[in-house]
Amino acid sequence: MGFYKIKIRFIFILSFLAITVKAQSNYEYGIRGSLNLSTIGTQYGKYNGSGYYNIGVFGSKKITDQILLAFEPTYSISGFKEKQNDSRYTLQHLDLNLNAYFSMFGDDALWLYLGLRPGYLLGSRSETIKDGNYVKLDAVNNTNKIGKIDIGLNAGFSVKLSPVVNFELGYHYSATNNNDNVQIQGRTSTIEMTLKLNAVDLKRLIDNKEMTLKEQIQEYQKGILFVMLPTLSEKDLARLSDEGDRNYTINELRVRNLKVVAEFIRNYSFTPVYFFADSNINQIISGNYSSIFLNKNLEVDTTIKVHQKMNFMVASFCNDLYNYSDRISYGLFIYDNKMNQMGKPYTIPGQMFGLYTDGDPQNYFKTKRINYTNMPFDRMIRKFNSRMIRYAEF
Repeated sequence: MGFYKIKIRFIFILSFLAITVKAQSNYEYGIRGSLNLSTIGTQYGKYNGSGYYNIGVFGSKKITDQILLAFEPTYSISGFKEKQNDSRYTLQHLDLNLNAYFSMFGDDALWLYLGLRPGYLLGSRSETIKDGNYVKLDAVNNTNKIGKIDIGLNAGFSVKLSPVVNFELGYHYSATNNNDNVQIQGRTSTIEMTLKLNAVDLKRLIDNKEMTLKEQIQEYQKGILFVMLPTLSEKDLARLSDEGDRNYTINELRVRNLKVVAEFIRNYSFTPVYFFADSNINQIISGNYSSIFLNKNLEVDTTIKVHQKMNFMVASFCNDLYNYSDRISYGLFIYDNKMNQMGKPYTIPGQMFGLYTDGDPQNYFKTKRINYTNMPFDRMIRKFNSRMIRYAEF
């Protein structure tokens, strides 16, 4: 049986075991990966322990608050080298770790684990250096045979690094280690460092974040959306020395704002929506809403009244430093009530139009004119609206 064929067959075995573990709904489960180092060099000066790896899955269940049982099918490669001729010997095992974990302080922070590791030998390989590369060696002193059963003991500590990741430092003692200076027989003991990713805890963490986000968006749904419309200050107009550019900019901005207002009225339904000029942003932040709201014709409408204590977001089609890309972009930006830019799912990359919105960079730098009114504001607004509704209702 070839070395790589064994790996392929093992993948099917491990996948079946993973599905079996996952099917047990009262179990927690996940994946594990380890680095191992053979300790044979501490017994015989002829050898150096080599570093290899283990990969597998695990299923676990708490028996009490302080005792946890775990089943961990694992594919393991271990081995060592001869110092003088650099020959190396590697073993592949399918291990069925059965470990008991004991909480050191009554919580999940630190555990002591002890257990058994029955292992089935999937493959044994002897190699030596030839022309700078390792080639197969027919070593008569290597008596390991495929199918041999290894019995080992596990011991170590497990530390919770995060809600979903545990780090383990352990020692695996092999009861079949009959290697010596003459023969290669059995499995060596190893020191192992392991990372475990708990799929149940990961899903729980994601669900909690999604629930927190859902609750946040539901609170915004009870509030309102202020749409901030850009205006031109005296300084902005002073920079436009050419009267044609000045008239173009003033007219373009008015047509654009009229279109933005119309598209929000037509396509946004998640909350009530009100419009104001960006020159009044300080009043929005402070809650002074007197005589600042605009009607669909961009005229101040004193009949529009908004409760000062309502929760709100601010939306604006504008140029801003997009936090996700760390670049200045023009698009639909969403801000909180302190004008802090809100990330996903409020402001997303799909709401950015890019730098050269007219498709002609050379023309942009010559004239500084961009016809924003041709942009698909309606599409951006519909997507933002449907995304908010979807998050609030999922």
